[in-house]
Amino acid sequence: FGTRCVASFVICCSLAKMAAGAGKHKLMNAGPTEPWSIREKLCLASSVMRSGDQNWVSVSRAIKPFAESGRPPDWFSQKHCASQYSELLETTETPKRKRGEKGEVVETIEDVIVRKLTAERVEELKKLIKETQEKYRQLKRDAELIQAGHIDHRLEEIYNDIVVKKRIEEE
Repeated sequence: FGTRCVASFVICCSLAKMAAGAGKHKLMNAGPTEPWSIREKLCLASSVMRSGDQNWVSVSRAIKPFAESGRPPDWFSQKHCASQYSELLETTETPKRKRGEKGEVVETIEDVIVRKLTAERVEELKKLIKETQEKYRQLKRDAELIQAGHIDHRLEEIYNDIVVKKRIEEE
């Protein structure tokens, strides 16, 4: 409990300090309205593990290349990164105190967050792979049916569906 409270307090202080200088750096909007993806949270947590939860300039800069398409330029601003990490801290259970050989704590709250998000991301990717494989199998079945001439009567309908989907994607 103590480590999480201290870390949360430190991050809140960082946010307050950034808010005091808000006039210098205008953000496009008050904050992200959409939730962060698991991938984005994992990038954030990994960057905090590397740079620490006091170096938001470095954290923000390190994860900007990983922004998902359609995100505003300030999505990974220092303020948003600190705020999102604070949420991660609040929703993560404090690790049990496991002691190493010399008495140091083996697992930190940062470790727990990264481990949890990594597991979630792996599951997300497994699901995506399954969906992609199913789409591939369906397309392969459709191609075989077309080549065998079993759905010649539906070719015009299939073609029109493809044209409509392409128009929607282009918009």
